[in-house]
Order: sequence, then structure tokens, then C-alpha cells
Amino acid sequence: MINIFSTNAQEKYIMNLKQMLEFAEQNNYEIRSAEIEKLKSEQLIKDVRGNGLPKIESSLEYKDYVKKATMILPGALTGVPGAPDIVAQFGKKYNLDAGVQASQLLFSLGYIRGVQIAKKASEIKSLQKDKAKIEVIQLLATEYYNLMAIYKNLEIIDNNLKSLEQTRKRTKNLVDGGLALHTDLNRIEVNYASLQSQREQIIAGIDVQTNNLKYIIGLDTQTELLVDTSNISNLFSYQPSNLPIRKKEELNFENLNEIKLINQNIELNKLQIKQAKSQVTPTLAAFASHTYQAQRDEFNFTNPDKDWFKVSVVGFNATIPILSGFSNRAKIKTAKLELQNSQILKDQSYSGLEIQYLNALMQYNTCIKNCLVQQKSIELAKDVKNQTELKYNQGLSTLTDLLIAEQELRSAEVNYVKNCISMNQAEVDLLKSQGTLEFHDFK
Repeated sequence: MINIFSTNAQEKYIMNLKQMLEFAEQNNYEIRSAEIEKLKSEQLIKDVRGNGLPKIESSLEYKDYVKKATMILPGALTGVPGAPDIVAQFGKKYNLDAGVQASQLLFSLGYIRGVQIAKKASEIKSLQKDKAKIEVIQLLATEYYNLMAIYKNLEIIDNNLKSLEQTRKRTKNLVDGGLALHTDLNRIEVNYASLQSQREQIIAGIDVQTNNLKYIIGLDTQTELLVDTSNISNLFSYQPSNLPIRKKEELNFENLNEIKLINQNIELNKLQIKQAKSQVTPTLAAFASHTYQAQRDEFNFTNPDKDWFKVSVVGFNATIPILSGFSNRAKIKTAKLELQNSQILKDQSYSGLEIQYLNALMQYNTCIKNCLVQQKSIELAKDVKNQTELKYNQGLSTLTDLLIAEQELRSAEVNYVKNCISMNQAEVDLLKSQGTLEFHDFK
């Protein structure tokens, strides 16, 4: 459960990595956008499918003939040879038509292909959402580990400041007793100021990295985020990992979202070819209409004594394409080229994913070895520092030796932190390259 509390009218969130992942699943901008695209694709299916369902429309048309149309009739209609043509005006001034029309598509191969394409597009959008979630997991975990490294470096600096403070007190006593030079105190002050400056930079780095996490999970910028660091000791206490690592030959890239997306695009390209070919097939539809017509010399359509005339029609409509100016041939060719391009992209992705896996595995194994080496380096550096500090207190070693020993210990600890973070990040990359990265519990 995410801990939320308010202070001074400002809401604060306290989250660990798992909680940030859960929050991001609902609030990350990319995931939310992908979800909307998925919903839009589902509506598109309904829209396309609706083209093949029965349609019923009503219509109402009113006409006021300010000047009625004139027609010329042959004079022979009068039965008098040589009679002049008859100029006549037909119809009434006021006309009102009210009717209902119904239609139903009976057969259209293009409609069938269109529904199939809409469904395939929806499947692609669903995969894109899954891909967005995996990418958010990878990004969030990586940035979280970077923040933990900054916190750990802050802890190292604070420990160094405490140690240096004790050294300063002992050195001052030595200076007061005439057993050390005042310049030794100055050197300590210089080192102390340098560490304080580094501490300020680290604190600023914490703020920047926390803001990055807020953006990734979709938390409002005005809301304060406090990242739970209670497990930071476990994160940097290296233990052999039980990460299930698969061999290269055991990997099935077909299960990765990247390849699934390309496969769906290939299927979509094939459907687009079929749809283009279907444009030359006949289309059959049925229709019916029933209309009431009224014609008046006066505007009295509500008069029940006046007649309304009925017109009813039923029929079929068949459209048989004959020549389309060769545009359909170009559409088929374009769809085939898109299919070829998707197949090339799949081959490229296979090669790229294999390289990503091999690089992540190499980085992971290297970091494991380095962690073991650097753990020993820290133990040795601590021993050197303790021995040098003891000798300094006894007057058997110089301040320079002590400061160097402290610096070497700090450097070993910082390198260990850096390597531990690289190992955890490589683990995330390795899981992603294997297709097993999910909203798991992370360290």
C-alpha cells in the first residue's frame, strides 16, 4: 500500500520500488496513452463492423417552387396535324416528401477484409500497450537504482565527514600540544570543505533523480515524493543471485513483444494485400424505401382531407468494378512491399535482440565478478585505514598517509556502489532480453 499524507496543504507520497511500479501502471503517461489507443482500436472495430449491419434512415424534403419547371410537349399530342408545341408547367407549388429507407449489405469481400484488418490493428495496439509497460518497468527500475546509488554515496560521504571530524579533533589536540603543525589542520579543513561540497552536489542529485521518478510514474509535479530507502543496505549487500539465466539456444524470441508486434504487422500486411485484391470483386446490397408525397397549390399539408401519395420500392444493388485506372494494382504492389519491409525488420530485430541479450549477460557476469573483487578491496582498504589511523594517533604515521587511506577507502566504496547498481541494472536488461521482465518485486 502506498503511504500518503498531507502537510501544509501539500500531499506527499512515500513509495518503494514495487509501489512506484504499481502507481506507474495506472498513471504513467505512455501507458495511459497506449491504453487510449487500444480503446480507440476497439471502437474502430465496431465502426467498421457497423458498415455491414442494417441501416435505416428517415428523410423529410420540402420544396417551394417559386417558379415551376416548364416542359415542352409535342403539338401532335393534341391530335391536330401541324399543331404547335405545347408549353406546360407541371406539378404544384408546395411539395413535401417524407419517407423511410432501409439497406443491408449482403456481400462485400472488401468489408470482410476491413473487419479483419480492424481486429488485427486492435491486437497490435494491445501489444503496444504491453510493450510500453515493459519499457516503463525497465526505465523505472534503472532510474530507481541510480537514486539508490546516490543515497548510498551520501551515506559514504557522511561517514567520511564523521571520520574526518574525529581526525580534526585529534589533530587539534596534537597542535595544541606542539606535536603537529598547524598546516595539518588546514589540510583537514580543505578536505572537509571538499567533502561538504560533494555532499551538496549529491543532495541536489537526489532531488533531480526523484523528479525524474515522479515524471516516469506520472505523479503530479506539485506532489512531493519520498522514496523509501529502508532496503538500501540489502541492495548493496551482495549475495549470489538466483536469477534464472537462460542459454542463448533456449531463448525464444518469438515470445518477445518486439517480435510479436512485427509478426502482427506481417499478418496485417497480408490482410492489406487481400483487401486491395478484394476491391475488384462485386458488392451486393439490398434496399427498400417507403415514401409519402404531397403536392399542394396552398400550404395546407396538415389538412386531413387532402391526399398523400405512397411510393414503395424494394430492390438489389450490385456494384461490379471493371476499370479503376490501375490504382488498385499500385495498392497491391505497395502492400506487398510493406510485407517485404516487415520481414526485413523482423530479421534485423532478431539480430538486435540477440546482441542485447549477449551484452546484458556479459555485463551481468562481469559485474558479479567485480562485486566480489571490490568487496575484498573494501575490506583491505578498511584494514589499511584502521592501521594508518592507529599509527597516526601514536605518532608513527603522517596525516598525509591517513588522508590517503581514507580517500582510498572512499574510492573503493564508491566503486563498489557503482558496480552493484550496474549489476542490478544489467539484471533488469537481462530479464527484458529474455522476455521475463514483469511487474515483479525488485530489490
